[in-house]
Amino acid sequence: MLVSVLLLGALGGGLAMTYAEQDRLEAPTAVSAKPLSPNSVQIGWAGSENVDSYVVTVGQDRALTTAVSTEVPATGTQVTLTDVTPTTPGTDRFFRVDAVRDGEVRSSRTGRFALVPGPVRGVKVTAASAGGFRAEWKPVDNARQFDITIARNKSLTKAASTVRTVGGATELVSKGLQPATKYWFGVRGVNGDQIGEPSKPVAFRTGVRESSFRVATWNVCSEKCSGYAGRARTMAQFLNANEVDIFGLQEAGGVRVGAVTNSIFSGGSQGFVRADGGAKARYIFYRPELFEQLSGGSFDIGDGRDTTWAKFRVRTTDRVFYFVDVHLDNGKDKAANARRARETDRMLAQMALINDTDKPMIYAGDFNSGTHRPEDAPGVKMRAAGLANARLLTKDVTNARINSGHTFSTSVLASGALIDHVWVTPDFEVDSWSQLVRITNGRYTTPVVSDHNAISAVVALDARSVSLGAPTPTQPLPATGTAPAAPAP
Repeated sequence: MLVSVLLLGALGGGLAMTYAEQDRLEAPTAVSAKPLSPNSVQIGWAGSENVDSYVVTVGQDRALTTAVSTEVPATGTQVTLTDVTPTTPGTDRFFRVDAVRDGEVRSSRTGRFALVPGPVRGVKVTAASAGGFRAEWKPVDNARQFDITIARNKSLTKAASTVRTVGGATELVSKGLQPATKYWFGVRGVNGDQIGEPSKPVAFRTGVRESSFRVATWNVCSEKCSGYAGRARTMAQFLNANEVDIFGLQEAGGVRVGAVTNSIFSGGSQGFVRADGGAKARYIFYRPELFEQLSGGSFDIGDGRDTTWAKFRVRTTDRVFYFVDVHLDNGKDKAANARRARETDRMLAQMALINDTDKPMIYAGDFNSGTHRPEDAPGVKMRAAGLANARLLTKDVTNARINSGHTFSTSVLASGALIDHVWVTPDFEVDSWSQLVRITNGRYTTPVVSDHNAISAVVALDARSVSLGAPTPTQPLPATGTAPAAPAP
């Protein structure tokens, strides 16, 4: 731009003259990054006027303390960098564009991008059980997570489900599959908003189930709620009709109605007997045709509460496990959560002493807590102890949205508030989970038999032939639009 400047002489006269003054150097704007491959990215920007050149700097930290710079001629407004070094796991990259003129530098804002994950190679199944599998693959450039799609056909479209790993481990343990069934799965790398190409689908077949049984838990409100004998008969019939094999009861009556509970819930079409050792309203019933009780008992966990346990042997496979009947303190405030935390600690510590050979364990009962609560101390502590909620270990889930605790009203509450749970150690596989409810025309069938519903799960404890380990932490992805498609043959 030309600017006129007036110079005044000493005698008061004036002489007008002009000279060229350059525009102020402006920083590049509209900077953008378009990842192209595992080691290339296209950087673009809106140019400035009258510059000598641009300098594009890319690094692995926002301050660009360790970075690589590339000079671009003044006429350019983009550059493709083809030698960006991949990392494993993937990381965010940062970049800046500088405008340079006569030694003066004006810098753009610092932008961020993630490189495209590399191809997934070496995918293989290392173990399979009747209800799951373990797989591994080679480390992948730029991948910090992985998407895994499991389906019933090679194109990964039939009965497909996709999950994303929480971490970057190149191994997956997945459970909750159907026994004796052929599956395919595919893996793709994820690096922030960048998704890699899927691997070739790999086929595997789950094994034949050797031993599975249905467990249940029910708070039957024997003494606090009226009409127990009639309600108990209906509940016992319901458990038999649903072919439950072993179950725990809470609020099942102590001295006053314990005999009533024992009489009504024993026998039936399933031939239930009450396990030895139950006391103080926590009782366990089982089918002696399937299980042999080896020992049992109960212990105090504080706050006037106790826990009942029983040790069983599965007759068909000789596997030994513990069934623990749980009823923690009620209440929704912080004080109640703290009591439940304390009770859970005592329960887990005592069972660790009883089960000193690390046998498989089932904890079932009324925890008076769940993920719908602002604080869920029992859930946190159970997970920390290596247990998993059975509802999350299977894709076959029924009535999960119905609240497990309710009133004696016929209205069905369905906000997903579950305070009754079945927790299992990694030895167990879970074939299905269901909340057993008596509903007619969208309302609880009368008479309403308790202020809780029964929670049930079909769990499996096959002969010890393969141990998959704990399931890999994952998050489910939507059923459409995100699953990796299988590559063309």
